[in-house]
Amino acid sequence: MLEKLLDEIRLGNTSSPAVLAERLNLSLSMVNAMLETLEEQGYLKAMPTECNPEKPCTSCPISNLCSTKNGASPRILVLSHPT
Repeated sequence: MLEKLLDEIRLGNTSSPAVLAERLNLSLSMVNAMLETLEEQGYLKAMPTECNPEKPCTSCPISNLCSTKNGASPRILVLSHPT
């Protein structure tokens, strides 16, 4: 199942764990656990985010992918070794 998750990520049409969960017919908590496993194994890495509460989100290039507007800290994962 981890391979299927990586395949979905490689396709690049995904912006959230919720979308991945729906596509793979898994629970959101399962996808989040799988993403953590893939990060621990080095397949994914977290991009550093430098949100500034004084700057508007509209000035950020990834504002449409981020949940900061909802009060959560953004967490963006990317493939460590894209294929």
